[in-house]
Amino acid sequence: MREFRARYAELKDAGLEVAGVSLDSPESSRAWAQRLHLPYPLLSDGSRRAGTAFGVIRRVGIGGWNVEFFRRSTFLADDRGHIVAVWASVKTRGHALEVIETARALPARV
Repeated sequence: MREFRARYAELKDAGLEVAGVSLDSPESSRAWAQRLHLPYPLLSDGSRRAGTAFGVIRRVGIGGWNVEFFRRSTFLADDRGHIVAVWASVKTRGHALEVIETARALPARV
């Protein structure tokens, strides 16, 4: 999230819109976005519908508890809403630049 914040101007220059999504409540997401000074929204998927649809929810058993969280992933959609690139196992360092370079390499639509 922080790298996307730091490179936000470059992301916008590449024609990208950015949003983060988590399982946290809307209030918690808003608080995190404010605390981290994110220039983009941090959305809540409390129903887990988006996470399930994108296959990014990870369930881990700890003792008698099951914990769910999002696997850190990035999806790049074109201007029609079609997913054109997926990073299913994100390493944070250098990732925002990789997304920018991928977006800039996409063929232009007329």
